[in-house]
Parts: sequence; structure tokens; C-alpha cells
Amino acid sequence: MTGPERESPRDLAAAYALGALPPDEVRRFEAFLTTSPEARREVAEYREVAALLALGGTEAAPDGALRERVLARVGQEQQRDGTGAEPGRSAVAQARPSRAAWIALVASLLLAVGLCASLISARGRLGAMASELRAREALLAGTRQQLSARQAMLDALLEPGVEMFQLTAHGDPEPGIQLFWNRGRHLAVVHGFRLKPIPGGKAYQLWFIRDGVPVPSVTFRPASDGTASIERVPVPEGGVLTAAAVTVEPEAGSSRPTTPIVLTGTLERS
Repeated sequence: MTGPERESPRDLAAAYALGALPPDEVRRFEAFLTTSPEARREVAEYREVAALLALGGTEAAPDGALRERVLARVGQEQQRDGTGAEPGRSAVAQARPSRAAWIALVASLLLAVGLCASLISARGRLGAMASELRAREALLAGTRQQLSARQAMLDALLEPGVEMFQLTAHGDPEPGIQLFWNRGRHLAVVHGFRLKPIPGGKAYQLWFIRDGVPVPSVTFRPASDGTASIERVPVPEGGVLTAAAVTVEPEAGSSRPTTPIVLTGTLERS
């Protein structure tokens, strides 16, 4: 075949996929597509790259096989097209970017998308690690707070002059309360165990029996495991304290007992 070599319509695949062809060449290329499965496959690949570019803000990385095919085609086209203009081609044809140039452009964009996706993925992992670190720091702070509270309670229980008294009840299993009385400070620590659940709106109320009369004190509700701990409970001054007792009262407390005593114990020295 003699005469100038006409540019193959396949050279327009990348430009067509990227919407860079004028209307007349679009019609010519679409007519060519009906006869060329290879060109249809190339257009699909270029459009896949364009879609990846449009989704560059996500963490989806380009398909590895597609990337390899595009890069391989760049090498093939560069070898076939060379670096200079082709003799005999029209000025318009030589001015239009070659098929290899289009593929090189798309390959560069593909690599950029892959790098962007990797950076976004790394930033996401870094954010997740930072969130986990903050959660662990919060957990550690909570643990330190619990240890500090337990140490404060232990110090209060071991302070010189503190006496322990037991409040008990009948039943199986028996609930119980340990009352640690610091006579010098007129304060007590109350620790309950195996306490039975009580209805909503109700609470256990502690009473000090002074000169034979119940004096209202704190109210409390047990935890799900039946325990309760109340610190710095004021102990009435003056008169003679002989005992302590617990009843079930409204959650706000009562000025006098309204239900039978459920736990009781003496406060007299043995």
C-alpha cells in the first residue's frame, strides 16, 4: 500500500473515552467501534480509569490487572510510535496527540489515583489508631480514678481508731453490711454485700439508734451484683449510739421508718 499512512481510528480510543473528540470524529469512531472488539475493550478500560478518577476521594484502589495492561500498552505504543513525527502524515494528524501519548496520560493518572488511594487509606488507618489510643487513654484514666477511690477508702478504713460493726439479716443467702465507724471524725464507711434488689423508686435507708430513737441517715441502692459502698457517712453526735439498722424506704428517704427492719447490728463496744 502506497501513500501516506492514515491514522488508525483505534488511536482515538482514549480521547473518545475521555470525551475529548469533536462531533465528526465521535461519529466516525463509533462506527468503527461496531467492527472492532479490541477498540471496545480499550474504551472500556479508559472509561474505568476515568471512573476511578471521579472516585478519587474514596479508598478504592485501581484494579492491578488494569494497571499492568495500561503500562504494558504504553511501552508497546512508545516502541511503535517512536519519538518523532511520522513521514507522510497530515499536519492535523501529527498535531493530534498520538495513541501512546493518550495512554501515557491515562497511565500517569492511574498511578496518581493509586497513590492518592494509598495516602487516603493510610490516613484512615492513622485516624483509627488515634481513636483507639484516645479510647485506651480514657479507659486508663477511668482505671486510675477507680484505684484512687479505692485507695482513699482503704486509707479511711485503716485510719487509727476505726471500728468495724456488722449489720445482718436472716435469710438464705444472708445479706450483710459492714459499718466502719471513725469515732474521732464522726464519720462512717458503709459497705453492703449480697443485698437483694429493690423496686424502682425505693432505696435502702440507714438508721442510727441513738438513745433508743432511730435517726435517719443516707439512702442507697445496690449495684447489680448486690454490693453498695457509701463513704463519709455522718454519724450523729451526742447521746448514746447503741445500734444501726436498715429499712426499705422511698428513694428520697423517710424521717422515720415505714417498713420492717431488714438488717440490724449493735454499735456497742464488745
